[in-house]
Amino acid sequence: MPNPHHVRAQLFNILHKPSPENPAARYANYFLAFLIVVNALFVVLETVPTLSKTYGAQFQLFEWLSTGLFTVEYLARIWVCVEQGKFSHPVTGRIRYAVHLLPLLDLVVITTFWMPIDLRFLRIARLVRLLKVLRLEHFEDSLQRIGSGIRRRRALISVSITVMAASIYAASALVYQIEHTAQPDVFTSIPATFWWATETLTTIGYGDMTPITPLGKFFVGLISIFGIGIFALPTAIVTAAILEAGASDPAPVICIHCGRVANHPAHTLAALPSTSPEVPTSERY
Repeated sequence: MPNPHHVRAQLFNILHKPSPENPAARYANYFLAFLIVVNALFVVLETVPTLSKTYGAQFQLFEWLSTGLFTVEYLARIWVCVEQGKFSHPVTGRIRYAVHLLPLLDLVVITTFWMPIDLRFLRIARLVRLLKVLRLEHFEDSLQRIGSGIRRRRALISVSITVMAASIYAASALVYQIEHTAQPDVFTSIPATFWWATETLTTIGYGDMTPITPLGKFFVGLISIFGIGIFALPTAIVTAAILEAGASDPAPVICIHCGRVANHPAHTLAALPSTSPEVPTSERY
């Protein structure tokens, strides 16, 4: 009879610490990723009336099967999470793991199958498991560097959001005062004019609320030009964080034996000659 602790440890390596060198982990996560993608595709196709009418039973059967598999996977993750030191307690450890973001997302997606609100599209977010299986650690590192750059600029982002909110408020109040008399059924109140200010300052301009007075058109023209600069600030801040992340890529390292860029933990690494004659111990695998 197999040892439950041994089975749990093996399952932990498949679900929580998948390695490309582990065939079971690789194929299991490929299957789960495939199931997530197909499930997300079916969620879209179900909204097409002709397809829903013709293949409704097949869609429903696949949803039952996929939800059952995701439920088994979720319970298995809860069972094996105690293999991690920080979740080692058999009760509180599992509870602490269950309240993390991805497990909560899994639970929400599973439970909404029996609820009127369809949040199955959130399953696509679980594809982050492919980062480790497909050797995309560098992609994960890039996201972390971008996130660090954005966090360092959180004060600038807060200021830009404050300026954006103040601009919407001021533009709404001004245009309401000018246009309310001419269009009382359109610009009915300042809160209602918030919609117009938002779509105008973001340059969307649906045209459902349009000034008709000469003074209103004049001020709206100025507001639109002003909004281009104000609402571009967050984009510029995020772009700066991305450029900084790209400029902070670690120096490439090569194997001192074969001369190739090292991509395996067993390699002994040396920095490229153009960067440094030696690799510090902290940078070796």
